[in-house]
Amino acid sequence: MDPVRSSIGGGFAATAALTGLLLVGDALVGGPTLFLFATFTSLCAVGGPPYCELGTTTAAGLTGFWFVALFAVAWPLLFGGFTWGLPGESGHVHGAVFGVVLWAGYAVTVVAVIGRYGGTFAENVPLLTGTLLAYLVYGLVLGSVYDRLAAHRTFLSPEAE
Repeated sequence: MDPVRSSIGGGFAATAALTGLLLVGDALVGGPTLFLFATFTSLCAVGGPPYCELGTTTAAGLTGFWFVALFAVAWPLLFGGFTWGLPGESGHVHGAVFGVVLWAGYAVTVVAVIGRYGGTFAENVPLLTGTLLAYLVYGLVLGSVYDRLAAHRTFLSPEAE
């Protein structure tokens, strides 16, 4: 299968795994509230106050669209384009590295928000830990499914030449 289809196939599988992990994490930690999932997919920082209100149809629709577009299409296509440059020899290692890189960007954003709104880092350690695990699982599934669907490591691998 070509790299674009392999990337998107891996993206949908990874997004399903990520969603499941976030929902299970919320069930274990927060009970009926979807704090981890809602925080992970929040458009509040991007869209401003209209998207900060939970429960509105506009916010729910845009959040769902954003989540699928980013995690099932955009990130996987980026991964497919740069997987050959990531350290490691297998798809799951490349995916794990990619997940940590994505998480690092998320963590920088969280730390910036902490500084801006006067929160403490200690209050956000559980959230950062949970999201690190979520991004790792996302990357592992993305890389593994990409490799399985592509049937080759990268366009630079010997069997592709």
